[in-house]
Amino acid sequence: MVMWIRAYDEAQGLWQYFESDEAGWVLRQVDLRGDDGTPLTAASLEEVLRFQERADIATMSRYEQRYGLVAEGRLTGWEETSLAGAISAEEFERVWLDARRTLGATAPPSDTDR
Repeated sequence: MVMWIRAYDEAQGLWQYFESDEAGWVLRQVDLRGDDGTPLTAASLEEVLRFQERADIATMSRYEQRYGLVAEGRLTGWEETSLAGAISAEEFERVWLDARRTLGATAPPSDTDR
């Protein structure tokens, strides 16, 4: 079962939105700057893996610069955090689409996608 979570990282001043699989592995992630909501990350594990497997280093670097990367490891312990909670799929999608639009809408094409 897919889960959608929103958490505030006080140390970094970020609202983080996660879509994770049933084991807690991050599938997609959005980071918004806490003070003004500016998107900083809107990365997809599927895209990152595809670009790592099929693209050259320059293309992967452009993706990372534009969209960032998803968190490594599993999401655990978020239920005990006061500034974290489950959100709806619809809320996650709205935040995801807004962040992707702001950061550049689509991932840069790789040479093998042409």
